Amino acid sequence: MTPIQIAGFRAHATQASYRSKLAAMRRMVADIDPATTYVSFSAGKDSAVIAHACHAAHPGIAIMMVDPGCPTHWLEHERERWLRYAGDAGWALTLFPWEKWGHYAPAGESVCEYQSRIHKDMFDGLHAAASRAGLTPRVMGRGAAGSRNRRMSVGRRGLDYTYVNGGRALLPIGTWQTADVWAYIVTAGLPWLDVYDRMGPSARNGLVGRSGEEFGREEYLRHYFPDVWRWAVSRGIFGGNLAHGSISQELDR
Repeated sequence: MTPIQIAGFRAHATQASYRSKLAAMRRMVADIDPATTYVSFSAGKDSAVIAHACHAAHPGIAIMMVDPGCPTHWLEHERERWLRYAGDAGWALTLFPWEKWGHYAPAGESVCEYQSRIHKDMFDGLHAAASRAGLTPRVMGRGAAGSRNRRMSVGRRGLDYTYVNGGRALLPIGTWQTADVWAYIVTAGLPWLDVYDRMGPSARNGLVGRSGEEFGREEYLRHYFPDVWRWAVSRGIFGGNLAHGSISQELDR
C-alpha cells in the first residue's frame, strides 16, 4: 500500500463513526469468556484485527490457525514475521499445518468439486484441539466488506449465533468496512501480508472462488509467482488458463 493510503487510514481512525464501531467491538470482546473461547486466525487483515483485540482484552486467550503453508497462504518471511510478532506480544498462537497442495484433482473432477472435497478436512485438527481443550465458542474476524454473502449472513444471523451442531460463532467486526479494518491495523502497528501491498487494501487472502480468482491469493500467485501458479493449474488445483503465464512473466519483470 502507498503512504497516502496509510495516512488516509490513520485519518479514518479519528472519525466518530470509526470510534463508535471500535467501542462496540471492544464491548463485545470484553464479554467473551477466554476460558471457553478461541480465536480463529488466518493472518489476513480481518483476523489480525480480532486476534489483536481479543488478546488485548484477554491476554493468553487461545488463538488458532490452520496453516496451508508457503506460498499457498503466505510467504516464508511473512510467516516468520507474524510468528515473531505473536511471540513478542505474548499471543497463545497455535498453528495446525494443512497441506492444501498435497491433494490432486483427478481427471474429470471440476475445480469447484476439487475445492469442496479437499476443504472438508481443513479444520479437522484445529477443531479437535479446540474440543479437547473445551473451547466451543469461536471468535472470527469477518468484516462486512468481505463479500455479499457475509453481509447477508450478518443480517440474518447477527454477530453472535449458534450452529446446528451447537458451536457458537462471534463476529465482533461483522459490520466493519475495509477502511475500519485498516484504521485499526495501522494504528495498532500490526503486520500485514504482501498481497495487500501488491493488490490493494481490499484484497483477500483466500484461494476459493472469487476470493482467490478475482481479489486474492490465486491472482496474486498468478502475477508474482507464475511458476507456482502454472504448477497448480496443470494439476487441476486452480482453474486458470495456462496462457496467462506469458502475462505473469511480463508482470514479474
